Amino acid sequence: MGMSASQARFLILTAQKNNNEYQAQRITHERLMLAQETENWTMEYNDKMNNTTLLFNAKTAADTDLYNYNRKLTYDDIVRSELDDNPGLGGRLVTTSGKIVVPKLPEFDENGLSSDGLTEKDYFVDPEIERSDMLQNALTEGIYFIELLKYSNDTGEEGSSWEKVNYANTSETMISEVLDKTDDAAAEAEYDKRQSLFQNKDKMLELRLKQLESEHKALETEMESVQKVIQNNVETSFKTFG
Repeated sequence: MGMSASQARFLILTAQKNNNEYQAQRITHERLMLAQETENWTMEYNDKMNNTTLLFNAKTAADTDLYNYNRKLTYDDIVRSELDDNPGLGGRLVTTSGKIVVPKLPEFDENGLSSDGLTEKDYFVDPEIERSDMLQNALTEGIYFIELLKYSNDTGEEGSSWEKVNYANTSETMISEVLDKTDDAAAEAEYDKRQSLFQNKDKMLELRLKQLESEHKALETEMESVQKVIQNNVETSFKTFG
């Protein structure tokens, strides 16, 4: 191989090596991004498998882990009278500042008072509170609180006052906070699907990276060989003119 041909070949090999290294870097970066994406949906899966829900008086049998997931706690469960055919808590929902949470304002008389003797400024309107998911978030995050009417004696004949109660105090609120298993099957199916796709894609990237590594070694070996040819050509040329 002549001097010019050797130089040309060396430049081509150099370009191929640079392109090889660039592709390897891209694949490495892609695998890192894939791993980060995997971490994100794994966390999402764990959240779905460990999420809880608030159920109202929803145990299907004593001393079992069976729950009626159709009885998710609602705003109506909190405010519905205890004397109703379907008894509620007979309570109310309040903000941290003590305002009464309602989906819409009640009617007021000519004096600006509601049937409870309160004015408009005593209420806080939340149109979304009748949604079970919004109610649950508000209670568990400490945005709203449940208040129940407490009497000074057991007969209920003396003075009463509204007192905040812990929503998780089952004996007072009839509310159970349990693991929500209704979405577990869907979450597991989605996780398995994503895991399979990840493994397939990562395997393909790994194989391509190994292929590039083999090509890289072959290019380095050939470049060393061409460099020796160039060096021999240079040495021969100097001897010729020496």
